[in-house]
Amino acid sequence: MPEIRQLTVDGRFNGPDGSANGGYVCGSFARLCPAPVAVTLHAPPRLDRPLRAEVGGRRAHLWDGDQLIATAAPTEHRVGHVDPVSWEEAVRASGLYRGQVNHPYPRCFACGPDREPGDGLLLAPGPVPGRAATVACPWVPDEAAGTGEDGRVAAEFVWSVLDCPSGWTADLVAAPRVLGWMRAELETSPAPGDRCVVVGRLDTGDDHGFASTSVLYDSRGTALARATTRWYAP
Repeated sequence: MPEIRQLTVDGRFNGPDGSANGGYVCGSFARLCPAPVAVTLHAPPRLDRPLRAEVGGRRAHLWDGDQLIATAAPTEHRVGHVDPVSWEEAVRASGLYRGQVNHPYPRCFACGPDREPGDGLLLAPGPVPGRAATVACPWVPDEAAGTGEDGRVAAEFVWSVLDCPSGWTADLVAAPRVLGWMRAELETSPAPGDRCVVVGRLDTGDDHGFASTSVLYDSRGTALARATTRWYAP
């Protein structure tokens, strides 16, 4: 019999208005599972509402009443590699962030420009000159990202940081997309105040959606975490 757990996403951690940030809910759900998983989102997760997680079997399920919100399952997929960029390159790329104007979800917890410091992550992934289909931005964890018992950034916030930069490898202003599938591999988490760089690369895409890889690096260019994501029309 599966174990029943409860997951409630606080209203602050939204993506599109009225629903949870995809990376945050995927990471929160994955933390409830006994083994590493990939998470598929089937419907927008509502905020400030208790969701029922059934975990313990080969597949885990997240429900909102009778509606299936997400499925988590073990996967043999290995996340690929994206070369790092320097802090200075990431700062320059961030100045080219397409989402600064006409963002489809301007109050997104991770990448929305309408959030305040300490409230949102304020990621601004912009194109890296000379690197095809690659975006990057700097990130210094502050009080917007919660920490675990070890004092480092909690896993669900790392999933959030890997989520949105992978989405901005495509033009979300011209063709808005939402996260549909995510697999993350975490080596370690940064501590508050650590200088980090997030890099994302578009891998494949068509009119129906696209797949990307993102990597979180520390200031020495060491990969802390990485993810593969798949994005689809809302």
